[in-house]
Order: sequence, then C-alpha cells, then structure tokens
Amino acid sequence: MKKKEMERIFIDQDNVDHIEEDIIIHRMIERYMYVRQFVYEHVLDIACGTGSGSYLMSKNPDVKKITGVDISERAIANAKQHFKRENIEYILGTPESVQGDFDILVSLETIEHLPDPATLKEMAVRCNIKEVILSFSRKKTTHYNKYHLWDITKEDVVRLFQGYECYRAYNIHDCTIMNLIQTNRSVNMSPRRYFNRVEIE
Repeated sequence: MKKKEMERIFIDQDNVDHIEEDIIIHRMIERYMYVRQFVYEHVLDIACGTGSGSYLMSKNPDVKKITGVDISERAIANAKQHFKRENIEYILGTPESVQGDFDILVSLETIEHLPDPATLKEMAVRCNIKEVILSFSRKKTTHYNKYHLWDITKEDVVRLFQGYECYRAYNIHDCTIMNLIQTNRSVNMSPRRYFNRVEIE
C-alpha cells in the first residue's frame, strides 16, 4: 500500500519575493487606514514617503490640512504627482528642519531609522504638537534590516517622550502603534478617540 504524499504548494523564488513585497505594501496602507481615525486639524506626517499615507489620512473630514515631509526628493516628487489633494502639502525636509505649528504628529515606521530618535520629541516640542501617533516594529530587526538603527520598545518611547502620556497602545501585525498626548495640555482638552489611560507592559 502506497503512502499518500503530504499536500505541497509549489512556488518559485520570484513568486515568494513578490508576495512578500505585496504584504509589506498592504500592511503599510493598513497602518495608515487605522491611524486616520485619530487625526484632525493640521497633521504633520513625518517621513511621508511617496504620499499614499498622507492621502489616506486626508480623507478624514476632521483633517483641515496635512503636511507631508520626507528627506527623499524622488519620494516627494511622486507624492506631488500621484497623491495631491487640496488639503495636502508635501515638503522636502527632515525632523530637524520642520518649522511651524501642528496639532498632531504621525510618525509610522520612522523612529528606528533615525540616528537620534530624540529628534522626534524635539520636533514635537518645537512645533507645539499636542498629540503624537507613532509606530515601530515590535520584533528585533536591526540584525537583518540595514536601514534600522534601533530596536524600539514601548518603554523606549515612554522615556523618550517625557511630557507626553500614552493613552493607547495597539499591536497590528508585527508593529506597535502608540497614541500619546501632552500632559501639560489644557485641562479641558482630551484626545479625540480612546482616551482611557493604558498600562505599558
């Protein structure tokens, strides 16, 4: 009696690489689709890349303007060409160069790329930002991703953003998204969504 072979899926290397890239793109879009429920008024999207995330957030009717900033000239050119809207402005720049006042900062999958992560906090203070939404990988990545300089944890973010309080932390796929709000804000000001305090594990 012959034993039946276990079911196999035959796939080549190119297909695997294509699927992996597709998943990365889908997850990036999903992160922006998730955080856009929290954004409002004037949003600063730092490291906005090619503009798809700024575009998605701009659809929230609570948003008056989005300023997308990125260090890549090519990315900003793509954003201006493919993701332009009346309420979006794309600017070539870095966290150190950003000036002006903003209501909320969105920084997704950026902090681990920065030579000095403290520049995000310095920018938030300089630009009078009341709320911060940031995400980072929740697994070790520095050993295989040459662009990742840090393996960030929730505790790192809490220590870095002294003067802000985390009111929500959420894991989505392989990243963590944290919502923070200024602790010296007006007593009448609350986060727009989910303002119950959370414990940082």
